Order: sequence, then structure tokens, then C-alpha cells
Amino acid sequence: MKSPAFLGLCGALLASGAAFGHAKLLSTVPAAEAHLSKSPAALTLTFDEKVRLAMLQLTTADRKIPVTLDRGAAEAAAVTIPLPVLAPGRYEVRWSALTVDDGHVVKGTYSFVIL
Repeated sequence: MKSPAFLGLCGALLASGAAFGHAKLLSTVPAAEAHLSKSPAALTLTFDEKVRLAMLQLTTADRKIPVTLDRGAAEAAAVTIPLPVLAPGRYEVRWSALTVDDGHVVKGTYSFVIL
């Protein structure tokens, strides 16, 4: 039989499991698979905790679109990257971010279309 102290410790560890997780992307603007009538002025990635964006790559038809990351920006849960004017087409966003609290790298990809 397990002691009450041991069971309490196990319960506390399970309850705090979220603290050991990696940052999760909650939303993007433009949204994944959005169909836009005009070029967005910026991309915004919103996470469930503070991150530092390590990389963001924007491509269309296998061509890279230059974007500027502020490498000195403070860590934040929402990161906004200004965009140049984009022509109609399908765009893929690849990103990676460092989770500030635990030092893990998270990454992902999504697309949107400008009509």
C-alpha cells in the first residue's frame, strides 16, 4: 500500500503536468487555410505561453519571400511579423520558436491563400 504522502506527491505531479509541456500554437492571423481578398499587412502567431521566435519562413511556389524577424524582441505569447505586399497565390508559413519557460523548440507549418 502506498503512503498518503507518496500519493499526494503523485497527484501534485499529475496536476502540474501542463507546466512541463511545450508551448502550443493557439491561433494565427491570417488563419490556417484562410482565403484572403487582399495581402495581409502582417502575420501574427499566438501561443499559450511566452516564446521567442527563432525562425519564420514564408514561401510561395517554392520561392522565399523576405521577412524580417526582430532577433532582439522580448519573449511574448503573441508574435507579429510585418509583411511586404504579397501577390495572389498560396503561401506557406514555416516557423520555429523557443519556449522560454522550458527551453524546448516547437515548430509548425500552415498555409493561406490570397485570391
